[in-house]
Amino acid sequence: MIKKAIAVLVLLISIVANSQEIKSYTWDEKPVFKTIPEEYKNEAAVVLLDKRWIHTRVGNYAFASFVMNHFAIKINKAEEINKYNKIKAEDNGLVRTLRDFHARIIKPNGEIQVLPKERIVETESDKIKSIVFEGVEAGDILEYYFILKENPNPSGVEIFQKDIPVLEAQFSHSAEGAIINTFQSPNFTYTSSGRIYTYTATNIAPYKEEKYATNIKNLVKLIYLVYTPAYDNYNWRKHFLAYYTKPKFQYFKKNQAREFIENLDIKDIPTDEKMIKIDNYIKENFDFVWSGEKANKVTDLNDGKQKLKASDIFDLYAFAFKELKIPYQVVVGMSRYMGDVDNEFYVMPLTHEFMYYIPETKKFISPYEKYLSYGYPMYEIQGSHGVAYDPKEKVVSNQFYFPTAPANYTVNETKNTVTLSKDLSEATIEKTYSNSGYEGQLDRNRIRYFKENKEEKDLKEYFQNRIFGEDSGLKLDNYTLSNEEFKYNQDNTPFIVTTNATANEGLVDKAGKLVLINLGKVIGKQSNLYQETIRTHDIAIDYTKTYKHKIVFNIPAGYVVESYKDLVIDRKMKGDESKICSFKSTVSIQGNQLIVTILESYNAIDYPKDQYQEYRNVINAGYDFSKAVLVLKPKK
Repeated sequence: MIKKAIAVLVLLISIVANSQEIKSYTWDEKPVFKTIPEEYKNEAAVVLLDKRWIHTRVGNYAFASFVMNHFAIKINKAEEINKYNKIKAEDNGLVRTLRDFHARIIKPNGEIQVLPKERIVETESDKIKSIVFEGVEAGDILEYYFILKENPNPSGVEIFQKDIPVLEAQFSHSAEGAIINTFQSPNFTYTSSGRIYTYTATNIAPYKEEKYATNIKNLVKLIYLVYTPAYDNYNWRKHFLAYYTKPKFQYFKKNQAREFIENLDIKDIPTDEKMIKIDNYIKENFDFVWSGEKANKVTDLNDGKQKLKASDIFDLYAFAFKELKIPYQVVVGMSRYMGDVDNEFYVMPLTHEFMYYIPETKKFISPYEKYLSYGYPMYEIQGSHGVAYDPKEKVVSNQFYFPTAPANYTVNETKNTVTLSKDLSEATIEKTYSNSGYEGQLDRNRIRYFKENKEEKDLKEYFQNRIFGEDSGLKLDNYTLSNEEFKYNQDNTPFIVTTNATANEGLVDKAGKLVLINLGKVIGKQSNLYQETIRTHDIAIDYTKTYKHKIVFNIPAGYVVESYKDLVIDRKMKGDESKICSFKSTVSIQGNQLIVTILESYNAIDYPKDQYQEYRNVINAGYDFSKAVLVLKPKK
């Protein structure tokens, strides 16, 4: 009994000692910061120190989290002062108690001005205390630290990279009665002292967002998980065993699910057809109960349109597979733009994508993605690795690979006929616009949303911007839709929009006797990389894809073609033909028609940054073509 009492006393002393350590944190009276490197001296401001410490205490009768933030920034340019001189003592908006708040200004001559506590004010709306640094001049260092007491968070994302350089970033964690796991960018190095674990990164370059890049994934950041040994469901095996071994429902019963499967009448057809029918019915007839809505008990799953909890919809698929004796796996991926799936842990702050994989057909079903049909996985996770769980064998694999759809799966195709009026003052455009693959599925989903939630004018405006561009000068007069139902996703039938448009300005111009037609404009708005000359990160695009355009221009009576050289472009990346990107347009004249054909393809979803200039050249080709001019002259 005495030994047990001593052990408890030692534990309490340990908890108090470790908690007290963060509570008594303070700064150096005369701080010494890292020297600013030459390449950063012209930056508007430089973060000298960004130090964060989280201490979590979990016990039978009490739990708390203490958060310390210590920050120092040097302001180099006076016009940036107002951007950095207002500080709020908060951490993700979950503040309970402010324990300590100190702020000071360090002048270039070393003079230190400590801001008095009466300058700390509390806002009425959110009860968060804040302070404003006044009298700041260029060259000053602003330094502050605060300590908060909060409810413990089970996870968090600490982003250290900013739009200005960070010379030293530091994250520490300590805990009693809890375990903290971290997942950090490779910039960090690790040290420990007692129960305090510290991760440090130095000379973090300013964040630069780039087109066609995994920007969020590239951020310098640290993610942490907090849990107690008794509630560790973050390990993948434990997580799958707890949630995905057997399908279970909240708002209907198993006998109802069995009746649902029987009514589909799919027992004696091939697996592919079974999956298509299951996916079609669920996607077309079930919607999710959204936040704020109330879920209702279901009496008949075959009774038309209904709303269900997302988890019930997910498990309804698994139940159907089990009843029909179709082997399946639960597979988990993550958007390539967000990060990578960890081999061992479900890193909760990051969004994971759960879906099913059918080994027999090597295809995927994505219950949570209403736009996506049975077949390829969601485009964001293509080309990445994930984890897979076989519920029958209770086996977890961290070697699962999500395949990439080929470039001929997602095809954007247009057919355009352009005719000028007799006085050459305007043009009419008959255009057929079609999409397949990911583009077609996304468009069908958008159209469904517009028809259910918007007015007709909103849908017309959407097509105007999608097909021609908002400021193109081409006015969409009318349109008709074909193959807009979800079922057409299953065999990749293109979604088609047939349109008529007019151009009253911006398409035709005159220069003396010559007539200039901006014929390239009819393919629609094109992106470009003319301003982005230097590349920091590798290139990442959403999916492989192919663009096919055909333009038939009716040459007006009394005119002949003087020049079409701007319409002829041929650019391509070097390397393996199956992976490169390219743009090629050709022109021919047949009777009174000028015919342009374009083939543009992107055969890979990732390109290394050392091929950026080649990639940029291809991307810019489409933009150059959209500006291309056809020149006519009167017949002699």
